[in-house]
Amino acid sequence: MSAMTSIKRYFRKKRDAVRQSDYERKNNILYKRHAGEKVLYIAMFIIFFIFMVSYIFPFVWVFFNSFKTASEYTKDFISIPKQWTLENFIDAWKFASSETNWTTISQMLGMSVIIAFTGTLVTVFVSSCAAYVVAKYEFPGRNIIFGVVIFTMIIPIVGSLPSQIQLMKGLGLDNTVIGMIFLYSGGFGMNFMLLYSFFKNLSWTYIEAAKIDGASDTRIFFSISLPMAKGPIVAVAVITLIGLWNDYMTPRIFLPSKPTIAVGLALMKESLVNSQTVLFAAIILTIIPIVVLFSIFSKTIMENTSVGGLKG
Repeated sequence: MSAMTSIKRYFRKKRDAVRQSDYERKNNILYKRHAGEKVLYIAMFIIFFIFMVSYIFPFVWVFFNSFKTASEYTKDFISIPKQWTLENFIDAWKFASSETNWTTISQMLGMSVIIAFTGTLVTVFVSSCAAYVVAKYEFPGRNIIFGVVIFTMIIPIVGSLPSQIQLMKGLGLDNTVIGMIFLYSGGFGMNFMLLYSFFKNLSWTYIEAAKIDGASDTRIFFSISLPMAKGPIVAVAVITLIGLWNDYMTPRIFLPSKPTIAVGLALMKESLVNSQTVLFAAIILTIIPIVVLFSIFSKTIMENTSVGGLKG
């Protein structure tokens, strides 16, 4: 018994020694890896910090200068305002000129709200329908449709612009709000790709169970698939809304008589050459709604999107 006990103790010590050496070796490797990673993290932090400052500084600069008087801005356009004033915001809210077609900021904001929100609802719904059908159903020409989607994303916007202009004029939708919504109502593009990736990974088990219970394809889509895709759809909707809110080229070309806020700011710039502080106040007024919206839904966007795709 004593011999067997000695042997067991010997092998136990041997095993513990091996485990200890493995533990120390792994710790040394991890220590070395962490040391190298610390240098990488510091370098990346500096790069991203500079990148962040380059984005935030212009907005901070505009914000401070929007509270200055014209004379103070002329004397010093870098420092914090010595005397804060709201006159610039009042003047910006009431401003209208021939360049803006005598449209005030409140009217521009209203036009942007109508076009951006309605366009977002229409395009997200159409994209959801198209992405769901292509992702979950087998039918002739399915791969061709997917290829066309990729092809249209490759073509530059200016390549299809002349045909869009002719189409809008031919349909009598040029320079109308309905025409703008019609242009934004396409079912393909990036929205399609993001929603397609989600529906593609959506389990078919739920759909089969609903079909066994006698549910139609339409009811399955609206009662099962869309509710399950609520998170991704909200994320895509917010991203789309921000894009439509900031869109300049499309309203400038197809809706010249009723400028949106993005177009209006460019037109105001021509009229407020000698009143930069009023222009800065107008910029602050126009970015507040979209900043608030993004702040509310930023967590939803981050949780449901990742590196160009959607989390299934």
